[in-house]
Amino acid sequence: MACADVVAAQSTAIAVTNVTLIAGTEARPRVVTVIVEGHRITAIARSGRERIPTGATIVDGRGKYLIPGMWDMHVHIGGYDEGTKVLPRLVAYGITGVRDMASPVDDILRLRRDSAAGALLGPEIVAAGPILQRPLPFRTPPLVRTVTDADAKHVVDDLQAKGVDFIKVGDTLTRDAYFGVASEAKRLALPFAGHLPVSVSALEATQAGQRSIEHFGSAGFRNVLIGCSSAEAELTSEVRDALSSALAGGPSPDETLYRSGFLTRLVQTYDRRKAAALFSAFKKNGTWQVPTFGALRSVWDSRRAQLDPDDAAATDSAATKAAEMFADMRKAGVRVLAGSDLSNVSGAPPLHDELVALVRAGMTPLEALQASTRNAAEFTGRLADEGTAETGKMANLVLLEADPLADIANTRRVVAVVLGGRLISGAELQRLR
Repeated sequence: MACADVVAAQSTAIAVTNVTLIAGTEARPRVVTVIVEGHRITAIARSGRERIPTGATIVDGRGKYLIPGMWDMHVHIGGYDEGTKVLPRLVAYGITGVRDMASPVDDILRLRRDSAAGALLGPEIVAAGPILQRPLPFRTPPLVRTVTDADAKHVVDDLQAKGVDFIKVGDTLTRDAYFGVASEAKRLALPFAGHLPVSVSALEATQAGQRSIEHFGSAGFRNVLIGCSSAEAELTSEVRDALSSALAGGPSPDETLYRSGFLTRLVQTYDRRKAAALFSAFKKNGTWQVPTFGALRSVWDSRRAQLDPDDAAATDSAATKAAEMFADMRKAGVRVLAGSDLSNVSGAPPLHDELVALVRAGMTPLEALQASTRNAAEFTGRLADEGTAETGKMANLVLLEADPLADIANTRRVVAVVLGGRLISGAELQRLR
């Protein structure tokens, strides 16, 4: 059966009976029956008091848990052909929305259109198209080379005309280009998000209106952590010199940024008062954080294997300090989104591992779950319509075998998915994986 046939095949009502509902709100879990008609949740009632529509498909939820559909807020789907394979698999693992942070623009917009129209079984897609960077001497994800203020305004105008949802900024943008993006995006009411360029401080970025910061700025440059240092100016100068040297054909920035001298100073100069001021600005300005802990750990571990013992120990110390910084952010009220940095995955998507990492970093299982449900809907302007399992909202739901509030890893144990009112379960669910 073709994907379009799969999406269009079902029009009947659905009743998930006797299920423990974790709505994604602050409400306590409760055993209910959830009724879906068309694309919406039309009723949530105590089991035994529900009115099940005639002809409804009955799903026995006894002993199981129903949560809102999850969003992965940092993915790279890639080209159209890759997307037609990856997107159905994401749905089969309970991911009903994604924010694509860099893919070929025409391909990702076609995937967004086909998924929304039902021509392809896939999650909702919020897409940036390419990443904006300065010219680089090495292979990178899809990018648009952007150097000057004029370049930036032209690129932003072009992408807005194509229909992207936001602009993705990269970590090597020049200062002129970055503020050109910020100015033009503001004029067009188009959000921008992404890395932090080494040419711009974390405080300047939030003041310029950047909506989210990925990877604490950058896996290698550690921009947000540097922004919390009493030696910010000195450390930033070293990072800029390392990048400039690399762009001119010199050694990799890693020769500076993964050495014990640099990392030890970064850790030892962490200033909680300065950090508190930065996090207060993040909260005030609505700059969200997408830590991508799994992706950071993968990058840091790959570098660590090539380091001498002192540099490896300093890399570990910097990772520990980043986790402490994350705890300080959360205490300050900085908002968090769950993103995995997925790129053309086979098997179980890494979002589930990222939720585990968020809990290990101090979030409760409910907070981690909300980072991929309610928070994602709020960030994307969809909270009135989705993000929580409540009457009247879109029927994007995931049925789990075990309680995710007891162990967030249970989000992997998906037994059924409702995508826009379409039930996917049993053999069909297994085939999509």
